[in-house]
Amino acid sequence: MTTNKPRLLTIAGVAASALAVASPALAHDGYPYAHAHYRFANPGHRVVFVRPPVFAPRPVLVYRPAPVYYAPAPVYYGAPVYAVPNAVATIGGAIAGAAIGGAVGNGRPGAIAAGTVIGAVIGNGLAR
Repeated sequence: MTTNKPRLLTIAGVAASALAVASPALAHDGYPYAHAHYRFANPGHRVVFVRPPVFAPRPVLVYRPAPVYYAPAPVYYGAPVYAVPNAVATIGGAIAGAAIGGAVGNGRPGAIAAGTVIGAVIGNGLAR
């Protein structure tokens, strides 16, 4: 015997839906003897005890004042001072470079000129 699974699932779904739809009708809300507290009272005449409301004064909350924070005083800086190139250092570097270039290059003019420029640049950099 073979079973058709979609058909079986459809029947089970319809049965579950019917049970879910009918469940509010099974609640027995208005019937006597449905719940334990209905046994000795008529469910149509329920007794409700209501206490009068109690008014209590609202508690007063007192907060201390928030601390006061002051901003730090502004800092003023002077204008930037730039270093002025020292002419003595540049000239001294050029003279030293020319002497070194002349000694290393055996008196050739290209070596003396290169030594002069390199010495001037190094002397100017050391003055800063």
